[in-house]
Parts: sequence; structure tokens; C-alpha cells
Amino acid sequence: MKDAIVIIPTYNEIENISAIIEAVVKLPKHFDLLIVDDNSPDLTSKKVRELQKLYPCLLYTSPSPRDS
Repeated sequence: MKDAIVIIPTYNEIENISAIIEAVVKLPKHFDLLIVDDNSPDLTSKKVRELQKLYPCLLYTSPSPRDS
């Protein structure tokens, strides 16, 4: 784990998440990157999990589904 972490909350960001992650990873300072997805129905979580294979600094979590 690195000395700093960037936390990015997401909801329905499938169209943007790759660019967001790539922008943070390309910064001159190296961070761990935590994506906190709020149970997006648009497969944001699936995309993040795919990107974890490319970026070892990428961490992912999602809260339990909300009760209706």
C-alpha cells in the first residue's frame, strides 16, 4: 500500500470510469486508488474489476444493497 490513497465515489459511471482511473494513474505521484461504487446498475463495478487486472493500485468496494 502506498502512502496516500485517492477515493472516488461512483454511481452509473460506466462511460467515464476508465478515463478517470487512467487520469489518476498517470499523475506524477503514485497513489492507491479506491473506487467506492454505490451499487450502480450500469455495470460500473464490472468495468472496475476488469481494470484491476491492469492497475495493481486499484482497489474496489461497494456497500451492501440498500433496503427498499
